[in-house]
Order: sequence, then C-alpha cells, then structure tokens
Amino acid sequence: MSGAAAIVRGLEDAGVTLAASVPDTWIGKIMAAVRASAKVRAVDVAREEEAVAVACGANLAGGRGAVLIQNAGLLNCGGILAGLVELYRLPCFFIVSLRGDHRDPVYYHAPKGRVTQATLQAWRLPHALADGKGDLAAQVKRGVEFSVESRGPFVLLISGEDLA
Repeated sequence: MSGAAAIVRGLEDAGVTLAASVPDTWIGKIMAAVRASAKVRAVDVAREEEAVAVACGANLAGGRGAVLIQNAGLLNCGGILAGLVELYRLPCFFIVSLRGDHRDPVYYHAPKGRVTQATLQAWRLPHALADGKGDLAAQVKRGVEFSVESRGPFVLLISGEDLA
C-alpha cells in the first residue's frame, strides 16, 4: 500500500467525511487517493484559509473534516487558526507536506522547511512528524482523534518519502 493510500485509510478509519485541499505535488498524490474513496469527499479550494473554514464547517455539520495543504500554506493560516479553530475550539486535523526539510531535494523549499516546526511550536499547535515506515494509517487516525477529543488543531507533517 502506498503512503497516500495509507493516509486515506487512516482518514476513513477515523470517520473523516471531507478533505479540503490546496494541492501541491505531494498533497496531490493524497487527493488522488481521496477522490477514489467512497467515504471521504474531496473539496478543492483556492486558499488554505478556505480549506480550514470548509473542514471546520464539516465538523460543525456533524461530519469530520481534514485539511491537506503544503507547509507554505500552513504558514499563511495563523489568523484563522487563532480566530476560528482556537477561539471556537473546533476540531481541525491537518496533513501538511513538509517541504524544505533535509529529505526534500528541491532547494527553493528550504526556507519554508527551516521555519515550519519552529512556527508550530511558537503557535503551540500539537503536531507530529509522520513515520512512513510505521503504520501511517494509525498515525492519521490518532491525529484525527486527538483533534476531535481536544477540540482543537492537530498537524501531521509528511515528507515525500512517507508517500512512497
């Protein structure tokens, strides 16, 4: 099973009904698997903040939403995280492609990779690095459940290797 398929299985196992995304190359692989799912609806949006609002709306309507975006887009989401997710204590699970870390061969992503985890720590957002060699579906399910139980955000950072 590919990492993208494992991520979708984790979303399905956690009861996620909607995945909102601004796809990049890596997230696009996951969204292709989401589109093949009979349980998770894929929703393309124009901006990352819109993805957060759509996922939160799914949660408010009785479903479970997830946000799938690149770390560059996550860095744009400080306002909506503080003004929507944290303020109203809404579950919001994120799968974020961690572009620019030591495993990413594309040099121009490096500045984003250097600040992503430090920004998550500064924003005090619960997060974890995915382990594609482990049970990725179980990691996704635990992240969704943490988000639901804590009524707040949880960010799972993935690499290109996790999708292999």
